[in-house]
Amino acid sequence: MTVFRTVRMPRFLRRSLRSPRLAVGAIGLLIFLIVAIAPGAFTSQNPATQNLRARFQPPVWLEEGTAGNPLGTDRLGRDLWSRTLYASRVSITVGLSSVLISGLVGVALGVIAGYFSGLAGTIIMRIADVQLGIPPLLLVIAVAGILGPSLRNVIIILAISGWVIYARTARGLVLSLKENDFIQGARALGASHFRVIVKHLVPNILVPLTVIASQQMALMILRESTLSFLGIGVPPDIPTWGSMIADGRVVIEYAWWVSAIPGLALLTAVLCINFLGDGLRDVLDQRLRM
Repeated sequence: MTVFRTVRMPRFLRRSLRSPRLAVGAIGLLIFLIVAIAPGAFTSQNPATQNLRARFQPPVWLEEGTAGNPLGTDRLGRDLWSRTLYASRVSITVGLSSVLISGLVGVALGVIAGYFSGLAGTIIMRIADVQLGIPPLLLVIAVAGILGPSLRNVIIILAISGWVIYARTARGLVLSLKENDFIQGARALGASHFRVIVKHLVPNILVPLTVIASQQMALMILRESTLSFLGIGVPPDIPTWGSMIADGRVVIEYAWWVSAIPGLALLTAVLCINFLGDGLRDVLDQRLRM
C-alpha cells in the first residue's frame, strides 16, 4: 500500500470543507483566474491609455482621489485599477503554463530515470544535479538575457528552471514503488513497461506532485515578476505586476500607491496559491493523519 493513495471524491470534499486554508486558497485563486480570463468585465478603461494631466492621482480613499481612477494613476496617468487587472492575466498565464510544461517534462524524465535506471537514469539525474548547482534566479536571468523579452520566452525560461524538482521527486517515488508486490504482480501477468508506468506507477505519484505543482506556481509567478521588475521579462508595453512595481520605486516617497497596489496584488495571489498548496497537502497527504 502506498503512502500517497487516491482519495475518493466525497471523502476529499468533506476533508476540504474542514481545511480553511484550502478553501481560502481555492476561492482566491478562482477569483484571480476569473479576472485573468476577462479583465475587461471589471473595468472599462484601457490599461495603456495615458493622461498626463491626471498623473500620480491618489486612490479614491485619499484626498484628491476620484472614482474614475479608484486605485490612482501612475507617472503617465494610466489607471492602476485596469493595469493591475490586466497584469493578472500575464502572471496567471505564466504560472499555469510554466508549471504545466515543467511538470510534464520533469515527471516524464523522473519516471524514466526511476523505472529504467541504468545509463538513461544516470544521465538525467546528472543533468539535474548540474542545474541544481546553479542558483535558480541566476539561471533564469541568464537565459532571459539570451532569449530576449517575450511572454513565450518567459514561459520557456521558467519551465527550464522548474523541471528538476518534479524529476527528482518522481524518480524517488518510482524507486520506492517499483519493487512493491502490485508492480511485480503486474509484470508477472505480462504487463508491458508502458502499461505498468501509466496504469500503476503514475496514478500513485500524482498526489505529492500535485501539491508540489501548486506551490511551484507561486514561485513561478514571483520569478516572472522579478524578470519584469528587471526589464527582461515580457515586453514593456504589456502591464505586469513586476514592471508596475519597478515603475513606482523611484516615486515611492510621494506616490506610494504606484508600487503598493501591484505589490499587494502579487502578495495576495502568492498567498492564495500557497494556502491552496498547504491545504491540498493537509487533505491528500496520508502521513499527516497517521
